[in-house]
Amino acid sequence: MSIDQRQFEQLSEMGIKLWQRRDNPEHLSTAKPNPNNYQKINLDSLINNQCFTDILLALNLTRGEVTQQADHLDLGLFNWYFLESKNKGELNITYLNKQLITPTMHLISQSVKLKRQLWQTISQQLT
Repeated sequence: MSIDQRQFEQLSEMGIKLWQRRDNPEHLSTAKPNPNNYQKINLDSLINNQCFTDILLALNLTRGEVTQQADHLDLGLFNWYFLESKNKGELNITYLNKQLITPTMHLISQSVKLKRQLWQTISQQLT
């Protein structure tokens, strides 16, 4: 696939390398993080977060289509878990078996890297 100069510059600005090795999902670990580390969900406060509402818009979902569970959100297409992590090494986003596991929305909304990683995950896995 070829791209033009403008596309190359946009991808470079987003920190996306043109030739990236994609791991085969079959080789990824299927182990979930410890459920005790999941953030308790408060959908009402998430709705007030602009980043979260933008994500719902991108997924073509309304607030009414999101079901709040104790430790995750059920978005129909997948379950979204927010991992409460003190360790910077755990600040990554994974999607496996219809489960999206991310850092808290507060951390995502403050990090360009996490926003980019979330968008790439959504684009690759959910569309």
